[in-house]
Amino acid sequence: MKYALEHAIEDIFATKSDGTMVYANGQFRLHHGLGMNEDISQTNIKTLTPFPETAEHWEYILSQVDKATGKGRFFLAEPIPDSPDVLAYEGQVYVETDTLAGEEVYWAFGHDVSERVRTEQDVKRYNHVLDKVMENLPVGIVVKDVQNDFRFIYRNKESFNRDIPLLDAVGRTDFDFHSHELAVEKRRQDEEVVTSGEELHWVMEDKDGHGNTIYLDKRKMCIRGEDFSPLLLSIEWDITEMEKMKRTLAAAKEKAETSDKLKSAFLANMSHEIRTPLNAIVGFSQLIAECTNAEERLEYYHIVESSSEHLLGLVNEILDLSKIEAGMSKFDIKPISMDEVCHKVYDMLCLRCPEGVELLCDNPDSSVAVMGDLGRVTQVISNIVSNSFKFTTSGYVKFGYHIVSDTEVEAYIKDTGRGIPPEKLGNIFDRFVKADENVQGTGLGLSICKTIVEKLGGQIRVDSEVGKGTTFRFTLPRTMESPVRTNDLLV
Repeated sequence: MKYALEHAIEDIFATKSDGTMVYANGQFRLHHGLGMNEDISQTNIKTLTPFPETAEHWEYILSQVDKATGKGRFFLAEPIPDSPDVLAYEGQVYVETDTLAGEEVYWAFGHDVSERVRTEQDVKRYNHVLDKVMENLPVGIVVKDVQNDFRFIYRNKESFNRDIPLLDAVGRTDFDFHSHELAVEKRRQDEEVVTSGEELHWVMEDKDGHGNTIYLDKRKMCIRGEDFSPLLLSIEWDITEMEKMKRTLAAAKEKAETSDKLKSAFLANMSHEIRTPLNAIVGFSQLIAECTNAEERLEYYHIVESSSEHLLGLVNEILDLSKIEAGMSKFDIKPISMDEVCHKVYDMLCLRCPEGVELLCDNPDSSVAVMGDLGRVTQVISNIVSNSFKFTTSGYVKFGYHIVSDTEVEAYIKDTGRGIPPEKLGNIFDRFVKADENVQGTGLGLSICKTIVEKLGGQIRVDSEVGKGTTFRFTLPRTMESPVRTNDLLV
């Protein structure tokens, strides 16, 4: 028995109530610097090195003894400062009465639990790391105990608009956090997954804490194992950006398909539009050569001239749009007079105004200047006015401008024509779109105008009512600088 005590891996010692040593085995002597054959009968445990920790440790051990049973358990953290590898001691203490001496003797048995402490610390650290990782994952994870009324076992965040801490959630249910209707629906889903054994998967639209729309990919599944009761696992991914990209791509695909259809229609229309003036040019040119009547020759000449202008206009529109979109078209941005622009447009188009229609120019303030390209601004207004001529048979086509603010001027073109159907208004500025397929044109004019206005830093819009007319408006940045003079005209 004595041999077993001496060579035990535990620290075993005995003292009187005042701390006087009665017995110490080899392990205890080693840890406290006592010789193996040293007489300890005059040694007090409170004076052993390390000091004063030993005294504190001993008082602590004595305090753990249950007076009724004479037994106690103790746990000492860092019991031996000189041995940092020893993280903790755990043991038992017993009180016995020495019948010969008539006094109490305290026996203590302590063993090194450093390895267990290290393991527990590692587990705690790993759990802490895992919790932090789970908390910061871009995914909501919820684990419920199926057999305990679906109470939360773990939860980082159920969704990205609900901030419920883990400690507040564990042991509670959906009914503690959600409206009754929503909690009932969640419980129905949970029971369906457990009963069927099949995973639920769906995408839902929700709102975050700021009221912004978010899209969530949600999954629910039941996990079963031999070592634990069934668990209900909910996983929730925030796929807002992915869903937005998906919808953007779908819209782009639809737009590309529409553009492709419009291109096909454009090419079919262009083949007709180009052949018509070409046939006229070729046919009437031959008639001019063969005709001897001066009046007929003059009439044929006018037809050839008109067809040539129409063909040239078609080609110019196609080339113009291509050059602008390719960035090859240069813009000469400088202060220009809106009064000068309006005069130029009126002089260009007054003689082309349809019979029964009046062309009106409204330029109230000749000192208004904008930052723009004289030729391009003139082109925009003249294109829209010319377009209005096609759809106006009576009344007027009026154009002009007015000051919107210190930084903006708005130009407008208003007509009393047939108007644009509501279904066409939304894409009237798109390429190859025509308000009336039976009217001559490429469907590029308004698209060119929109591109030019935006290149000049403005915005263009249209208002129309079928049977009453149409008004186009576009803005240009205003400047307080005086326009330069060219050919004695404000430009």
